[in-house]
Amino acid sequence: MLLYVLVFLVILLLVILFRYLPRRIFFIFIALLTVLGGIVFQMQTAERVPEQLSMEQRSVIARDQELFTPWWGTYQKQIAELDRNWMRYHQILTDAKEGESKLAVTYARLVELEQDMQELRVRMEQNVPPTELSNHIYDPIVLIMSKTNDYAAAEQKAITLTRAAADPTAMREQNPAMQARLLELVMLRESPVALFISDEVGIIRRYFAPVSPTNEDMAGVEAERDEKALDK
Repeated sequence: MLLYVLVFLVILLLVILFRYLPRRIFFIFIALLTVLGGIVFQMQTAERVPEQLSMEQRSVIARDQELFTPWWGTYQKQIAELDRNWMRYHQILTDAKEGESKLAVTYARLVELEQDMQELRVRMEQNVPPTELSNHIYDPIVLIMSKTNDYAAAEQKAITLTRAAADPTAMREQNPAMQARLLELVMLRESPVALFISDEVGIIRRYFAPVSPTNEDMAGVEAERDEKALDK
């Protein structure tokens, strides 16, 4: 809409200038405007030649890649485990909702899942990025870890609160359907929305782009993890 308004104003201006300026000056103005527009367009669309990296810069990136790859592999495995735990959580609540398991069984499964989540979070926090990494790569990794840990903590909180609500000694509701509904309400209220790491992954991919095939692996992870809804 804004573009249409801008085009209309330009056309209106040209009509006014055509009417009040001498023809020669008007055509000179149009010619200059056309040349200027062409120069601006050329500058905007011209393909930028990437700056050549020195051997020393390539060596630093290659060293960072060697340090980064093991950490990234561990991170991917832990994220996959995190997703499996979240799927277990939803399956437990689905079974309760469909009457496939009694409250005591649901509670026991949630207790086991909570313990697994606690153990996973400990391992995730121990998977710290190597401090030898250069700042170009270390800083976005720290942000990825911070966001991931916050998301995992939110997941664990949802599971813990649901486990507490499912405690048979504390549950006042006797109707199984209503019990399942109460647990579902906890899930809906406490579930984290999404994990957004596309900006950080993009920075890492661009950093390794000149020397690394790692981008293909990271592209797959970015497509899967970027803005992924985690309340499935």
